[in-house]
Amino acid sequence: MPFVILDTCDRCGECLPECPIEAIEIGDPIYVINDTCCDFEECVAVCPNEAIVDESEVESSTHESITD
Repeated sequence: MPFVILDTCDRCGECLPECPIEAIEIGDPIYVINDTCCDFEECVAVCPNEAIVDESEVESSTHESITD
């Protein structure tokens, strides 16, 4: 599964040069990861806010909040 960027992103720019396929783009108000993401983990490792997570983590937390 590809990665996504959470709203805790502060657009510090640390992740941009780490993606070998340039799948991270400047969004408004946060960066976004496009559909070309191939699960390289370099961006995750450098994010100071832990704002880059596996897409499945977001889906499961959304599902849990709906069913609780």
